[in-house]
Amino acid sequence: MAYPSIQDEEDDHEATRIGIIGGGISGTSTAYYLRKLFGDGIKIDLFESERVGGRLANINIDGVEYEAGGSIIHPKNKYMVEFAKQFGYEQRTSTDGRMALYGNSGVLIESCSWNLVTMAKFLWRYGFDVLNIETFLKETFFDKFDRIYNLQDEGLAFTTVEELLRAMDESFVNFTRITLQTLLEEKGFSERFINEIAMGALRTNYGQTTNVHAFVGAVSLAGVEKGLWAVKGGNYQIPERLWKKSKATLINAEVTQVILQKDSSDVSYELNYKNTADGKTNSREYDIVIVAAPFRNSEKNKIEFVDFPTEIPSSVTDFHRTIALFVQGTPNYTTYGFNSAADFPESILTTNESIFWNSYGKQSSVSGKKHLEKNKDPTEDDIVSKIFLNKVPTEKQVQLLFQTRKELRLVDWLAYPEYKPNMELPAFVLYDQLYYVNAIESAASAMEMDVIGARNVANLAYNHWNNIFDKVDEINIKSEPKKEEL
Repeated sequence: MAYPSIQDEEDDHEATRIGIIGGGISGTSTAYYLRKLFGDGIKIDLFESERVGGRLANINIDGVEYEAGGSIIHPKNKYMVEFAKQFGYEQRTSTDGRMALYGNSGVLIESCSWNLVTMAKFLWRYGFDVLNIETFLKETFFDKFDRIYNLQDEGLAFTTVEELLRAMDESFVNFTRITLQTLLEEKGFSERFINEIAMGALRTNYGQTTNVHAFVGAVSLAGVEKGLWAVKGGNYQIPERLWKKSKATLINAEVTQVILQKDSSDVSYELNYKNTADGKTNSREYDIVIVAAPFRNSEKNKIEFVDFPTEIPSSVTDFHRTIALFVQGTPNYTTYGFNSAADFPESILTTNESIFWNSYGKQSSVSGKKHLEKNKDPTEDDIVSKIFLNKVPTEKQVQLLFQTRKELRLVDWLAYPEYKPNMELPAFVLYDQLYYVNAIESAASAMEMDVIGARNVANLAYNHWNNIFDKVDEINIKSEPKKEEL
């Protein structure tokens, strides 16, 4: 979907001018929360060189749309659930179909259509770990994680990722210093459960292993629970609606420079940018600038920060390359350890790094629409599959995975950081009135995490601008959270 550029307008010098760099879920939700806080007393410009939505996007296969980026929302993702409800979007529930775990020796275990039989099989292989993991996630993670919502409702904000995690619970900071493997071992989970269930979750959700830090590991384990859903029509609709609700001016352009303008004690910023449509350069001045796109180590288009007393950013993050291979056609069932379509599961998770593909998933379209069966060969399976890999597959590997194909599409993402214990947890504040939303992704990259980071930065910008310092890096909940409508 194309998004029209809105022509440059004269700045309203009486309004606080805010420039947001990045039109994904981070940038659009920041704009949304800024508008709720400041009201009509601000002018927001949203810079996006491609399309609103960022890593939330659809892909078209044979005339039918599928989720290509962020594709699942957890029922406990408070903000995403509220956005969908507020904007009137219908939930498209993820089907809890049959799944299998695949290791070097082939299929390790598979579920079936009978829940009791499936539970018996998993209890036999993993013992009570399959039951204890739900209690572990609730008591060790979810109950503590949910505290951030009350804190943000109170207008509290945190200058660093570490302080934000500490506000939820001190243990969350410690989780970033140890591996998921270590945490699960300390909690008494078996080696088999860790190497198969936890590893399978990490490989499909982040393309990585149980050597990631434990906080993102817990997020990953939550990502294979039941009850996951998506927005009917595509998750990209949420950032699109957030942008419209924020009344921000969309500027289709790539920001090339952020230049510090310092006059005695006052700080402002000049943004130089190149228009997407005609390549012409332009500039605008802002009181507050918010970077809502990740600083990646291998970024092709880097923003230059000019005339700052210190280097900005002080460091960049290595991002993990993920390949999403979409194929319309017939899977090569024997490659995955199965004989035919009849016994082939909807999803397969791999448990070993030596396997060149991370996971397999049978896809449902964002609308529920199915492909027209024109001249369909009865021996072919006209389904759309998504394979996650860490590298672009060779033709030989594609042929190994699929016996026939009508269409093949690759989506190449620098989707999330390379996670490891004791990795840097960046600051949300880069300089006076200069903020970085995507610092939150050092803890975990997910739609809900990005919105939490966005609301934190919106609260920070508002508190700093209005000298409300008792709500910065302080924890003092005075009342129950209030529900507000924009």
